[in-house]
Amino acid sequence: MISPLVLEEARLAHRAATAGEEVVKAPSADNHGVAHPSDEYHAVPGVGDGRPAIADIHGRCDALLASGWRRVAITAQATESGESLPIPAYLNSTSVDRVLIGGIHGREPAGAIALSRYATRLAELGRDRSILLLPLLNPWGYSRHLRYGPSGQSVSDSDHRLGRAEAPACPEAAAITAFVLDTVGINPGAAVLDLHEDPVYEDPSYHLEGHGSYLYVSGDRALEHPVARRVRRCLEASPFPLIKEGVTRFGERLVDGVILDTEDGSIDELLARKCRCSPVITTEIALRGETTPPLPERVATYLDVLDAFFGP
Repeated sequence: MISPLVLEEARLAHRAATAGEEVVKAPSADNHGVAHPSDEYHAVPGVGDGRPAIADIHGRCDALLASGWRRVAITAQATESGESLPIPAYLNSTSVDRVLIGGIHGREPAGAIALSRYATRLAELGRDRSILLLPLLNPWGYSRHLRYGPSGQSVSDSDHRLGRAEAPACPEAAAITAFVLDTVGINPGAAVLDLHEDPVYEDPSYHLEGHGSYLYVSGDRALEHPVARRVRRCLEASPFPLIKEGVTRFGERLVDGVILDTEDGSIDELLARKCRCSPVITTEIALRGETTPPLPERVATYLDVLDAFFGP
């Protein structure tokens, strides 16, 4: 009898062959590689904050294929009905100097939406820049407005690749970290932008004073890098200026709006330490409610941040 995993991989390969998509084989039998996107993939999430369907996010990014980019299937997340939500990457080179990340936490949709709406500009930028785009790493959480994936863990947890854990936190973490370390070539000194938000409202005991944003910055001399300087200036001039002082829910202290070289087991730490990327910039906009500030304002700010990241 052929195992279900083998059948799933065969179906994924067939779909990729007919759609021009490459498949990265699952690193373990626990991976949720499933053949066909579910109805949930095409449905607008019933969250009420205006976020589009997952298919819309991917559809905008798929426009990059016409400019010679490749779409690679990293893995997929299983739904309760046994169907799938794919997690693709987009890249225009075998080795890259720019990495864009969004949608790690499902309650933080602005980054994924902004990245998808930036695809037209990425097609232009990609003419003379090598770029890796990871637009939505947790579609399951995105569609349900939940922070983590189906296993209740961060989909990009990297402690197992940083020597702090014996095994991956979840199947997605195994696949995503394997992809960035073992499959795609991320050049030393590559600049990274990971677009997050901080849902302050979800933890009643968490009190972050101020309205605005803050940054995590990692890497060799990262804070003084021109890319980091531009992103800081952009946020300072935005509707969400940097919150200069405070302590995050994880006990990290803000210094002039920045947390420097944190050890948090994130994919950002992984890229800074294992790939020697710099600067690695993680943006956070403080959310006081599910629709506060309004999602369109947050997306617009992140589109400006993307312009600042790439520069003139």
